[in-house]
Amino acid sequence: MMAAHAHSVMSPRAKRNSSVETLRILAMLMIVTSHCVMFTNLDALTLPFGVNKVLIETFLYSGGKIGVVAFFAISAWYLSEAGGVRAGLRRVWILEREMLFWSIILLAITVVVDRSQLGLTLAVGSLFPTVTGLWWYPTAYAVFLLFFPFLVRGLRALDRSAHAALCVVMLVLFTGLDMVMPLSAVGLPGGNYLSFVYIYVLITYYRWHMRPMKTATVWWSLGIGYLMIAVGAVAAGVLFEKTGRLQVLQVYLGKVEFRLPVLMIGLALFVLFERHEFHSAVVNTVASSTFGVYLISEYPTVRQWLWQNPLIDFAALAARYPLLLIPSLIGIAVLVFLACTALDQIRELLFHITIDRHRGRWFDRLSAAVNAALANRKETV
Repeated sequence: MMAAHAHSVMSPRAKRNSSVETLRILAMLMIVTSHCVMFTNLDALTLPFGVNKVLIETFLYSGGKIGVVAFFAISAWYLSEAGGVRAGLRRVWILEREMLFWSIILLAITVVVDRSQLGLTLAVGSLFPTVTGLWWYPTAYAVFLLFFPFLVRGLRALDRSAHAALCVVMLVLFTGLDMVMPLSAVGLPGGNYLSFVYIYVLITYYRWHMRPMKTATVWWSLGIGYLMIAVGAVAAGVLFEKTGRLQVLQVYLGKVEFRLPVLMIGLALFVLFERHEFHSAVVNTVASSTFGVYLISEYPTVRQWLWQNPLIDFAALAARYPLLLIPSLIGIAVLVFLACTALDQIRELLFHITIDRHRGRWFDRLSAAVNAALANRKETV
């Protein structure tokens, strides 16, 4: 009774499973750390072959796409019980508000701070961030949201065997062929909504038709996935060290969200965190700003200011103090994450006292007006 009462008086934010929200934070930290590795002056793929290089390629570089899978898996899990065209459009509307806020604010800051970075592409992209793909993830997610009401109805119409067959077909075409025939013309391009459709099909099959995985199985999946990436990094690292060619093979297995090791790790992380439950308003508050962290840190000019900053010289650090390289990469990523979180909390406060007082009301009014207009048209016909 006490537990039930405690749950009933929690705030809406505290009611969210903080274990899953912890994964949301971890996933975004992995994404930011990966960007720190890729976009600073550290050329990780040309570092001298050794433990440091393999660890960076296995855990930090590949962490970006693993984080994407884990981050999207959270949304896919909850969307697997949702549906309706209106619900999908409403989510896109709410997503667009946050994107527009940051794109316009950051465009204005660019105009004031560094006008040399301003161009027509950035200006138009900032005014229309979704359709121009200013940020790839929210654009892909918005398109996915438009498709998902129809997708979930179609998947619900399939029985277990048909859904399983669909998963097998997608696994063979999009993951299997990609592993053995990298230039296959039937694979996914990566970095768009089709990857989310693929992951959603896998997530819904697991949720609707499978028994929960045993914890030992989840850990095995996690370990084998990282082992595959590490073996690929070592083998390709030796090849590159000897020949100076094919350096991209060192991170091939962790470079795209639909590759087998990335799927294994990302989905295993989600299953591992989802099966536990605790409630923390602090964790959930930080997690609520993870999308904002992505928008701020990945805005084109901010990305350049952050990772091309002359004060951040990871190349020199790698040459002089290689043992400090990994802690420094993670440390800088954590600082960026915290700074962007603090900024997005200000945005949340502004939204709370303005447009979120009646969250989605403008969309509801527009939707009602459209429905009324359609109803009147039917009556006149």
